[in-house]
Amino acid sequence: MRLRQIEVFRAVMLARSASAAARLLNVSQPVVSRVLKHTEITLGFALFDRRGGRLRPTPEAEALFAQVQRAFGEIERVDALASNLRRGASGLLRIAATPSLASHLLPEALQAMRSAHPEVACDLWANHTSQIEHDLAAFEIDVGIAIEARERVTLAVVPVTQGEMVLAAPRAWLAGVLRPGGRAWLKARPLIALAEATPLGERLSGILDQAKWEARTMLRVQTYALAGSLVGKGLGCAFLDAYTAAGLNPQAVVVLRLEPRIGFSLALISSASVARSLLVDRLAQCLLAAARSRSQALVQRLLPESFLLAGP
Repeated sequence: MRLRQIEVFRAVMLARSASAAARLLNVSQPVVSRVLKHTEITLGFALFDRRGGRLRPTPEAEALFAQVQRAFGEIERVDALASNLRRGASGLLRIAATPSLASHLLPEALQAMRSAHPEVACDLWANHTSQIEHDLAAFEIDVGIAIEARERVTLAVVPVTQGEMVLAAPRAWLAGVLRPGGRAWLKARPLIALAEATPLGERLSGILDQAKWEARTMLRVQTYALAGSLVGKGLGCAFLDAYTAAGLNPQAVVVLRLEPRIGFSLALISSASVARSLLVDRLAQCLLAAARSRSQALVQRLLPESFLLAGP
């Protein structure tokens, strides 16, 4: 039976007459009669006894109808899912974020998303940008979240908001210091640097090289999140993204803005060959709200002084 035949058969079973079934389907009565007759010829047995203008289902029709009702129940569930997906209310979203964003920004964004859309399921990964790009190309994830993502032919990069780099240092380093914003404050102090080359790290290195500042690098780490944790333990200072810095313990860590400012773009990355879903748009909105919340929280704890990258 074809889908149209099943639809007409079901309508007749529910209405028990060709004319009433036609009204249900918004077609003419002859169309219903013609489709029904062709269905019976195709099946090789009668579906209805015609008596007094009424259609009485045969035992074979009753057996078919039970299965048709189950099938239509599944179709209704598919339709409901499509409606939810259209509203971005349910579905599965596979997300990968760089480790620091996965630790400090993504949870807040997902909390807001789950509150508004509790039926959305997420698979989550914390990977470096290069791995995120690889997984997107392999269609193993739906969207990536990264800082300073680079445009590629196979990838679509959608900026969400602008952020900035800051300096995080152990609060104990303020003891007896009148001017923590000067480079002399960090003279002979250990620096925690990123081991992995990133576009943002390369830009920072260029500014430090121009300022002829030779940092005393004592530790190299793979993520801003780990660098922030080490700063909290008093093991050194580090240049961090503002979202990571905002989550550090204010009793153990002080945060300074940089002068000149080093800004960056927080972006979503997706496959250029796949249309962005409504769920990804919802994620972008929640990510923007989380980034603004983190930035506002950081403003409340910034020291009055900026750290002068090119200063004395």
